[in-house]
Order: sequence, then C-alpha cells, then structure tokens
Amino acid sequence: MRNELSYYPEILDFIKANLRSNFVSADKENIKIYWGRGELKTNLKRIISENPSLPSCIVEYTHKLQPLDLDVFALITDGVSFEIVILEVKLMKSVGLKEWSQLIGYCLVSNAKYGLLINIDNGCSSRLYDILQFENQLSMITTIYNGNEHNHYLGFMQWNSVTHNFEYSNLGYLKSLSMLSRCLISDF
Repeated sequence: MRNELSYYPEILDFIKANLRSNFVSADKENIKIYWGRGELKTNLKRIISENPSLPSCIVEYTHKLQPLDLDVFALITDGVSFEIVILEVKLMKSVGLKEWSQLIGYCLVSNAKYGLLINIDNGCSSRLYDILQFENQLSMITTIYNGNEHNHYLGFMQWNSVTHNFEYSNLGYLKSLSMLSRCLISDF
C-alpha cells in the first residue's frame, strides 16, 4: 500500500511539465520552478544557497517567514520577482473543510498567492463541495500584508494515480493547472 509521500514525484513531475509547457507557449521561458518539501523557511534557504543568482526579494521574504511545515511548495520566479505555490496533498477517502482550512492557513501565514488541495484517487466531502460551489470568497481571499492588499487563489483537484493525470473538480478559484499557469504568467 502506497503512502501519500510516494505520490509526490509523479504529481510534481506532471505539474512541472504542464507549467513549463504553458510558460514556453507564452514566451515566458525565463520563468523557473524550484520545488521544496517540508519546512518552508529552511527549504527556501537551501534553494537560495544552491541558486545564488535568485533575486534578493526572495532572501528578504525568507527572513520574515516563521517556520511552517508544508507537504510541497514551488518557488516560481522570473529572476526579478517570485510567487509561492503551496500544494497540500492528501490520500484520503474524502477531503473536507479541515483540509481546506489547513491550506488557507498555510497560504495566509506564508503569504503564498496560490494554493492547491490535491486528493489522490478521491474527491471531497459533499459539505466542502457545497461550500466551494457557493462560497467563492473561500477560494479567493484578500488580506493586508505590510500595508498592501494581497490576493490568495486556491483550488481543489484530484490526482488519478492510474492515469497519472489530474481530474479537475471545477471547485475553487484555480479550476485547472492551465488556469494556474495563466495566473502565474500574468504575474510575470
């Protein structure tokens, strides 16, 4: 029986290939993706030490971070600015409001602009489904950080471990990887 961690490589490879393809087709080959697992601040410091040409704004961001244990995150940068994408990956019969709330909390604490809740081979509870269908403000959240407004965009997707593909639920603001790509492209 596989555990949730064993699915990370195939999910990350799929997301990376999808984002990279969309970046190239939008003439944004300069956008780079760096992956991390576990504690955000420590792993960002590792990525920075391995890639000293990263922009100084990432270093400044890292200094302000509190320790935060994540399943997976992506640092996405064009060499001038950056965004953080948090992936909360679950292997559950049904994810619910508890897991959605966890993703919201991670995005707010880290000031990550994007977050995806991914359940492997299963969907979400009927309660979470109803909430995400009718309460749009729970997947597009605006906060004030350092005196500036910041938006946080979230989505729910299901990973199919047989086909090695996502099954989109149409739940949340980020309805697909293509939509995440379009948002990231517009950021850079």
